[in-house]
Amino acid sequence: MAAVVSIVMVLMLNFHYDIFLYNDLCTQRHAVKNYDDGEKSDNVGVIEELYQVVNSQRLSKIAKDHRQAYADAYPFPHIVIDGIFPKRFLEAVSREIPEDRIENGCYNKKLCFKEDIQNNKSGVVDENDMGLYTRVFFAFLKSSTWVKFLEELSGINDIIPDPHYRGSGLHVTASGGNLNIHADFNRYKKYKLDRRVNTFVYLNDDWPDSYGGHLELWGRDMKSCYQKIVPSMGRFVVFSSTDFSYHGHPQPQTSPEGRARRSMALYYFTNGRPQNGCLNGNCEGNDHSTLFQKPEGCKVCEEATCKRYNENAPYWITA
Repeated sequence: MAAVVSIVMVLMLNFHYDIFLYNDLCTQRHAVKNYDDGEKSDNVGVIEELYQVVNSQRLSKIAKDHRQAYADAYPFPHIVIDGIFPKRFLEAVSREIPEDRIENGCYNKKLCFKEDIQNNKSGVVDENDMGLYTRVFFAFLKSSTWVKFLEELSGINDIIPDPHYRGSGLHVTASGGNLNIHADFNRYKKYKLDRRVNTFVYLNDDWPDSYGGHLELWGRDMKSCYQKIVPSMGRFVVFSSTDFSYHGHPQPQTSPEGRARRSMALYYFTNGRPQNGCLNGNCEGNDHSTLFQKPEGCKVCEEATCKRYNENAPYWITA
C-alpha cells in the first residue's frame, strides 16, 4: 500500500511540475511578445526579463541586419546600438552603482586613478564589490548566447570572454575625470590569448551632451576623430580591438558634482589574430600594454582640422 501511495505522489509531483514548466514557458513567450509589441512585461522578474528579451533569435536578427555596417565603419569596425537591454534591468544595475558614493573623485578607493592620462577614474573588478544585478549582467555578457551574437556581428570566430576582469569590470569616472586616447593591451599572457573585441554598456540616465564624457574614436594617424559618442543609458558600443583602435574620453568631464560616467566594460579574446591588426603587420613578439596617444594637428576632437564626424547625423542604431 505504501508503495502505491509513493507512486501516486511522484506522479502528482511530476504533473504539477509539468504544469509549472508549461506556465513558465507561456509567461516567457508572452513577455517576449509584449516587448516586441512595445509593451511592458510587469508580470516577469527583472532578471527573467533580461534573458527573455535579449534572446538568441532577436540577437541573431540584429547581427544579420547590421554586420555589414559594423564591418564598414570608420576608423575601425564598430557599431553603437541603443535599446538592446530592458530598461527595468538597466535601472536595477544603475541603482547598485550610486553616484553619491564618490569621494575626492574616487568611487572605489581600492582602484582609483589620479594621473594626467586617466584621472578621477575608478574600477571595480572584484565581484564581491558588485551588486546582484551587476553580477548577473556580467554573467550574461559572458554567456554563449551573447558570445555567438558578437561573433555573428563582428565576423570574428571562436571568441572567448575574459574569465576575470583584466582592465574591464565597472568603470566610474567622476566630474573632471578623463581617459586619454589609447590602444589597449593586446595579449592576455596568462592564457596566451589575443584581444579582439571591446564592449561597453553605459548606465547614465539623463546625461546631456553638455556633461561630456564622450567616447571618441580616432584614426590610426591620430589626425582624424571619426566618432564622438554620448555615454547615455543602455547604449551598447562594440568595436574590433587592434594595436591601433585608438579610443578614449580624453576631455575633462563637465558633469556636475554628484554625477558620474558609469559603464560596464568587457573584453573578448581569440587564440591568434590577423597580421593586419598588429603594429607593422607583425604579431610575433609585439605584445604590449596600453599605448597612449596624442592628437596631431589639433588639441581636441571637435576642432575643424581633426573633426571627421557629422554632429547632426545619428551615429547609432536602435534595436
